[in-house]
Amino acid sequence: MKKIYLVCATGIATSTMLRLRVESYLREQGVEATIQQLRVTELHPDRVDADVIIATTSVPDDVRGRAQVVDGIPLITGQGATETLRHVLEILQSKS
Repeated sequence: MKKIYLVCATGIATSTMLRLRVESYLREQGVEATIQQLRVTELHPDRVDADVIIATTSVPDDVRGRAQVVDGIPLITGQGATETLRHVLEILQSKS
């Protein structure tokens, strides 16, 4: 199953908003994925096993090398949300 990390500063409010949008979109697309909400401080390069990380904060470079990172701000503001969701879907589909 595909795995997504939703990352924000505290791992609570913003990542919950991301979760609602991402889950809804993936459900519409018929894609199953495990979604985990995390604080950025919980990201450790040796334990990253996500297919994609959607973040509303800066992600350390050593983590960026372990999974593709997508800017989650458009999912909060609505500006560019559709394109962001499509990009996440493309990443997940490329991880056969």
